[in-house]
Amino acid sequence: MQEKPPAEVIVCDDGSPEPVEAFIKPYLRKIIYIRSETNKGVSAARNAGIRAAGSDYVAFLDSDDVWLPDKLSVQMERMAAGGFILSHTDEFWYRDGRWLNQGLKHRRWGGDIFTKVLDMCRVSPSSLVMRRDAGFFDESLRVCEDYEFILRASLRHEIDYVEKKLLVKRAVTDDQLSSGIKYIESVRLGILERFAAANPEISGAKREALERELMRKRSITGGRSL
Repeated sequence: MQEKPPAEVIVCDDGSPEPVEAFIKPYLRKIIYIRSETNKGVSAARNAGIRAAGSDYVAFLDSDDVWLPDKLSVQMERMAAGGFILSHTDEFWYRDGRWLNQGLKHRRWGGDIFTKVLDMCRVSPSSLVMRRDAGFFDESLRVCEDYEFILRASLRHEIDYVEKKLLVKRAVTDDQLSSGIKYIESVRLGILERFAAANPEISGAKREALERELMRKRSITGGRSL
């Protein structure tokens, strides 16, 4: 439960083999339920929710994750006070019955964070609250869609960061635990190369940081991008 309840709850069922509608049947009159008969990926599910939203702001919650009770109230108050259109928070990590230490590698920031998210996504979608017109996720991506979204968002906007753990993230992925890093970096390299080509106006310190990160990713992957 949230101290500040959401204006509406939208459940996006991305072709799950589980009987999701049966599970939520007691709430169907109070929520918006969207089901895709085929699995289209997490980006398509989030975008369906954004399009269906009737309020000016949207927040995301992946099925494995849990919000702490004051999450929405804290973020909405800060966004109103600071004029931010995107906000994210710190988070707990929990996997296989134990709490995980994120380490300095996964440090988060607020403000003009573009140069700080070139290496990896440092904004968990389940921690994100944003204005509905902030954009959509790239539905062509099956992984690292959050990385691509935050690259675009942070280039255009300052992002609020609540330095308080307001989310329990239980879907900790292998790339966050440094397994299969070469594959993930190949995906990120492809995203970053396309992003750089699509935004030739980036200049100065931001362009320098972008080029350095491209070089770093190419050295890790042997220049192979996906």
